Amino acid sequence: MDDALFLRDATTLNLSGFHTVLPESLGQLAALTFLNLSECRALTVLPESLGQLTALNFLDLSQCFALTVLPESLGQLTALTYLDLCQCFALTVLPDSLGQLAALTFLDLRGCALTCLPMSLGQLSALTTLDVFSCRALTALPESLGQLTALTFLDLRRCRALTGLPESLGQLTALATLTLSECLTRLPESLGQLAALTALNLSECRALTVLPESLGQLAALTMLNLGGFNVITWLPESLGHMAALTTLNLRWCRALTRLPESLGQLAALTTLDLSVCHTLTRLPESLGRLAALTSLDLHECSALTGLPESLGQLTVLRTLQLSWCESLAKLPESTGQLAALRTLNLNKCRALTGLPESLGQLVALRTLFLCGCGALTGLPESVGQLAALRTLDLGGCVTLTRLPESLGQLAALRNLLLGECSALKFPPASIVSVDQGVSTIKTFLLAHHNALKIMMTILAARRRHMRHPPPELWVLIRDEFFSGLTITLGI
Repeated sequence: MDDALFLRDATTLNLSGFHTVLPESLGQLAALTFLNLSECRALTVLPESLGQLTALNFLDLSQCFALTVLPESLGQLTALTYLDLCQCFALTVLPDSLGQLAALTFLDLRGCALTCLPMSLGQLSALTTLDVFSCRALTALPESLGQLTALTFLDLRRCRALTGLPESLGQLTALATLTLSECLTRLPESLGQLAALTALNLSECRALTVLPESLGQLAALTMLNLGGFNVITWLPESLGHMAALTTLNLRWCRALTRLPESLGQLAALTTLDLSVCHTLTRLPESLGRLAALTSLDLHECSALTGLPESLGQLTVLRTLQLSWCESLAKLPESTGQLAALRTLNLNKCRALTGLPESLGQLVALRTLFLCGCGALTGLPESVGQLAALRTLDLGGCVTLTRLPESLGQLAALRNLLLGECSALKFPPASIVSVDQGVSTIKTFLLAHHNALKIMMTILAARRRHMRHPPPELWVLIRDEFFSGLTITLGI
């Protein structure tokens, strides 16, 4: 670097991984626009002459683990648009001159040991991106934050010492994305003033007990992530005012006991995730007004005892996840009105004793999971009307004693899983009388009998020239059961 005079006209300098002190002569590189000092892990300070690089627009200091301070001259870099200080783990303070970086659009402070940000931060009038992810010692943000009128992206994830945000937050009129995961105990009422906000991530804010009523004023919001709220028990009625909302994630809100009736006003909502909401006992009748909903996930809502009759009004719903809803005893008759439903997952619904006759109206249904429904004793005859059904999983339905004759009408069926259906008598004749039943018979027999026993029975039937073998054996013989079938015998 003593040869800096020879680099006077250089515009780009990459010193990534450089292991010695930078000389004061660095400031003589007047034409420099790009300076990469990332991973200079022995670097503790920068020369004061840094401020003389008036043409510089890109400065990367990421992973300078030993860097403890930035020079006050930093503020003289009036052309600087990009400043990366990611993982400068020893950096505890930023100079007040930071606010003089009038052209700065991108500031990355991820993982820094900062306890506060300078009040001059608000002077960064061009700043669009501020990333403060995992600044775990940060306890507060300056009130001047609200002056960042160009800011579109603010990430404060894992700032675990941060308990609140300034009221000036609401002045960030251009802010589109706000990520606040794993921090905060409260939100300012001014949150509702963020007119441009489209994405709000509050996942795993485990000390946050209440949401402001102003939340409903976020008219542009399309994604709201509240997953992992361990203590929140209710949502404000104003939730229904968010007319643009398409995705609502409430996964792992284990203390949530109810949803507001206003939920049904979310006319644009396409995805609703309520999985693992262990204390949720019911859904509002207004659920049926979610005319755009395509995915509803209620997996492991273990206290949910039933679904509203309005469920059938969800005419574009394609996926309904109800697995591990262990208190769910029945489905509403309106289930059959879900004309677009392709996947219905009822695995491990241990209290489910039967299915509605309307099930057969699900003309688009391709996959029906009923594995581990230990109280299920039978299927409705209407199941044979499921013309699009490809997979039917009944494995572990230990009290299932019979299958309907109409099952043989399922021309599209490719997978019928019957393992561990210990009480089930052999599938009805309607299955063994059609070609697609052959694989079903094989599956059933191999799940219930030793393969050698099956082989010996078929051979005996052939040898004795049985005139009237059981229908299942007749189909297997006709199909040359052993051609291409590998049988592994345990010894």
